[in-house]
Amino acid sequence: MNKSNKPDLKGDPGWKEVNYPEEYRKQRSFVIGDHSGDRLTVRYFTRESDNRFFGKVYFGVATQGPPGHAHGGSMAAVLDEAMGFAAWLAGQTVVAAKIIVEYIEMLPVNSVVTVEAWVESIDGRKVVTKGKIYSGDLVYSTSEGLFINVPAEKFGDMAHYLYKVKEQGRK
Repeated sequence: MNKSNKPDLKGDPGWKEVNYPEEYRKQRSFVIGDHSGDRLTVRYFTRESDNRFFGKVYFGVATQGPPGHAHGGSMAAVLDEAMGFAAWLAGQTVVAAKIIVEYIEMLPVNSVVTVEAWVESIDGRKVVTKGKIYSGDLVYSTSEGLFINVPAEKFGDMAHYLYKVKEQGRK
């Protein structure tokens, strides 16, 4: 945390911020739509060298499950969203079908960590992703997801916001 009590979520060298539309954040997205600063605060990035997807995530006190530690569901939600965004940035219009999360270490609340996600494979409509939440060499959780390509119309009014994110992955 910095002096203003806001988490420092700046990216690493070589990362470019993903500028998802503010309208998407205003839709009260479960992961990126919290404006209180007590739950999750997230900034997403791509690494310019290989277009891999990253996020800096602050797990606030309202993510607590076990005393003093983030609830596993909050960690799973961050991994789900990151893996989905990684697939979208790879040009895939997907929704999650199955996510497996392995919890390795308890994540203290009021922590800033990194989430990393990437597309492992694409086979027809099936997109397999992987992700992890870590800080330095300490890995808190890993995940694998099966996502399914669906027609953009299934996203209703949100489709045009998500397409703006998707286009960033093609630049």
